[in-house]
Amino acid sequence: MKTCKKCGKPLPDSYRSKLCESCIGKRAQVLKNSGKAVLSVAVMVGGTVVAIATKGKINPTKK
Repeated sequence: MKTCKKCGKPLPDSYRSKLCESCIGKRAQVLKNSGKAVLSVAVMVGGTVVAIATKGKINPTKK
């Protein structure tokens, strides 16, 4: 009988993955959250670089 590699929950013999559905979902959530963090840091750094490169000439709040 197969068991989940992470939590040890018994899996059906015909199950393809080595992880149960719960562990797969937890892994996907961690990847999703880390992707959001990386994207937010990239946007913050990119905005700073653009502001420095244009020497502050771009000001979207000014009319």
